[in-house]
Amino acid sequence: MYTYRLLLFVFLVTSPLFVRAQSDKPIGGHFGLKLGATFTQISISGTSANIPKRALEPHLGVMYRYRYNRWVLQPEALLAIKGGTFQQEQLNTPRTTTGVSYYYASLPILLGYIPTEGLTIQAGPEFSYALNAGKTGGPGAQSDLGVAVGAHYDFLDMLSKFSLHIRYIHGLVNVSPEPTATYYNRNLQVSLVYNLFPKKNK
Repeated sequence: MYTYRLLLFVFLVTSPLFVRAQSDKPIGGHFGLKLGATFTQISISGTSANIPKRALEPHLGVMYRYRYNRWVLQPEALLAIKGGTFQQEQLNTPRTTTGVSYYYASLPILLGYIPTEGLTIQAGPEFSYALNAGKTGGPGAQSDLGVAVGAHYDFLDMLSKFSLHIRYIHGLVNVSPEPTATYYNRNLQVSLVYNLFPKKNK
């Protein structure tokens, strides 16, 4: 009985915190700043000595989010590191591991739908330009095109200026520097967004 009373007390005390702030008007837009981590890996097919493994890399950027009732258009400009790590296996020697960092300036353009307040389901293309293409450890292609699918979640009342992005980006362009293999970027991004809402008119 004591446990149930404690749970009821905690619920009554914390329930006001779970009232969602209406941070987005039904029609209107705002900018936001993004910072997060990317779980990145390269999908390899063909003939290659490299065995792809995951890596954790940072990304940052800005976004503009425009809402029209339940629909959202959200272009972004990001600096992101993709790639991963490679392991090489040779006879009579232990595996060696090398990091591969592909530096990109990316432009995702996402269309979203709001099934319930605070949650937006998003999808769209991501256009990327490699800043170290052709260099040692860089991709073999200057540009990449990916399909992004994910969700935007607005935090609760006390953290109403913050949002969470979770997104998977599936690369469609062969970025391999090896002529005998194909490389495709595979990335899972988790980002924290600080929303720059317009000041309310008094």
